[in-house]
Amino acid sequence: MNSGLSIVLTLSVLLSFVLAVARLPGETVTGLSYLRPQWILLILFFYCQQLPYRRGVFFVLLFGSSRHSDDQTTYRRGVIFIWFFGFFADVVLNEPFGLNGAIFASIAFFTWRFHQRHQMQSTVQQAMMVFLIVFLAEVFRAFVMHFVADQPWDILPLTTALSSAILWPFFSRLLLRLIGPGSN
Repeated sequence: MNSGLSIVLTLSVLLSFVLAVARLPGETVTGLSYLRPQWILLILFFYCQQLPYRRGVFFVLLFGSSRHSDDQTTYRRGVIFIWFFGFFADVVLNEPFGLNGAIFASIAFFTWRFHQRHQMQSTVQQAMMVFLIVFLAEVFRAFVMHFVADQPWDILPLTTALSSAILWPFFSRLLLRLIGPGSN
């Protein structure tokens, strides 16, 4: 993995956390909070989709312990790493410990399992897949937050998934342009 790619990876993940935590000021724009996409899940889906084609030194240091480690071991380590990354998201987003880890690990497993199919899909099909993934993740999050923190149910999972799906084609093209040509 070249240094430019690792810089883009690091900055995009940090920017997704900043955008996930940032809130719009004032009560006049409260309706705009329903249109906010799920930035962290978009970044996670993109990099899990691109990861099998973007192997390098950083990838091997994180996920491969030896020359003899196979792809299944590598992906298991990747899911465990992403699960721990979700614990960091729990702290930043002030959510129950383990909630984002379970969501992130599930999405990473699903995306890595079917990454070849995702690569063959058109942009519209990928946007529908992003809608489904974000919607299910947000419904699970709302379900847990309803029972743990007694938050009321609202339309937020649907609007978040819709805005994420609408943003997906532009977002993925921008990141593909930033990370440069790959072997996909």
